Amino acid sequence: YYNKVDLDITNKEWAKNLSFTECNLWFFPYCNNKHYIMICVNIKAERFEVLDSLRHKYFEKTYKSMAERVVQYAINYMKTQFADKTVRWERFSWFKLEKVTQPDQISCGMYVIRWMRHWEGKYNSALTKDWKRIDLINEERECLMLDIILDEENLERERIMKEATKYCNMKNKKKELKGRK
Repeated sequence: YYNKVDLDITNKEWAKNLSFTECNLWFFPYCNNKHYIMICVNIKAERFEVLDSLRHKYFEKTYKSMAERVVQYAINYMKTQFADKTVRWERFSWFKLEKVTQPDQISCGMYVIRWMRHWEGKYNSALTKDWKRIDLINEERECLMLDIILDEENLERERIMKEATKYCNMKNKKKELKGRK
């Protein structure tokens, strides 16, 4: 997949003054067979970090070659787009996060989003705080959904809000009818 992706950001306004060395962490979420993992290029620590919420014991067989392809793509891209000679890719090592095991089989995407928000190249309190509790993961899932729906840039916002209001009114009417019986 990454061999076919063109991430040409050079014509984007926000990227015109971007210096590669100012960005310490580059995130590459990846989905393999409905399981999301995060590959992070950590410039400061000179590491390729693989963040897998299930800590797959078969990483070498299942993800390593894919992770290497993603990293190679990232390196090639960064070299061509930023032409920065200060990064010595040959010194980079691999790091695999060993501390996380998600409590279910469906929250890997939420872990990837959380890592993108809070990963600093090491395990920190924002990542450990009760994130083995399903109720807290679901609460974050709901907040994310609401952020997307209620965002002013969401072109479907008004339509969704109308449908939600209709749905709530319908549920309330059913409750009223049930209460009268």
